[in-house]
Amino acid sequence: MNVLITGAYSGIGYKLGCCLSKRGHNVYMTTETDEQLLRLKRKLKKEKIAAKSFKMDITTDDILLVDNIDIDCLVNHAGVGFSGSILYMDDRVLKNNYEVNVFSSFKLLKRIYRNMVKRGCRGRIFVTSSAAAYLPFPFLGCYTSSKAAISMLCRSIKKELDYLNNGVTITVIEPGAYYTGFNQRMIESKNEFLDKNSVFYKEKESINRLQKNLFKIIEKCDYSDLICKIVKEIESDNPKFIIRSPWYLSIFLKMYFLLRF
Repeated sequence: MNVLITGAYSGIGYKLGCCLSKRGHNVYMTTETDEQLLRLKRKLKKEKIAAKSFKMDITTDDILLVDNIDIDCLVNHAGVGFSGSILYMDDRVLKNNYEVNVFSSFKLLKRIYRNMVKRGCRGRIFVTSSAAAYLPFPFLGCYTSSKAAISMLCRSIKKELDYLNNGVTITVIEPGAYYTGFNQRMIESKNEFLDKNSVFYKEKESINRLQKNLFKIIEKCDYSDLICKIVKEIESDNPKFIIRSPWYLSIFLKMYFLLRF
């Protein structure tokens, strides 16, 4: 199977690409920048992973590169996260978060989907969202709301694909908090984007500590369980629509929905 994974420079995207390549799939792993690409190639060579890699900034015409690949499975994993108060955040930060996570991500998805249909391919589309889509964390609304948009768009697309019944499926990945360094970088971003005249700017250090301590409690370091679940569905004849991990995440979300009112 030809699998394209965006945002595969590190973390979950990287481990997923390595796992699929070892299992015999023809994997394409993409990065946002040339510097990331160089480092990715070095890692793949060092670990003797046969996956191919190239730079594809999804916010640019780089996405035209996918027209040259017969993609059977897309893993739309590329994403960014910025933190800070929505009330005092520069509009450009919110726009950038949505540009990458939503607008450009789904522009790529649509292009690959149409190529799948043109080829008569029983394609698989996987999109990474987050359990945070359902949890209103303060100072992370920019990121979590973009994930909420992703999850809802995937639900709408599933209904459309059910109606079309053309063999293409979509799966939304909604993981809990895993330690990849992403959350920590997102927390620190508020120091750059928070309005210095806001009441929150004076409290930024205490807010940072609070958020970091929270993630220390809820983050899991080992995300091999998540990788296994994704691989299983990629290789399944009938992929599930929702992938959640750790195992207790679905129970937690159900309790949250029941108790929040």
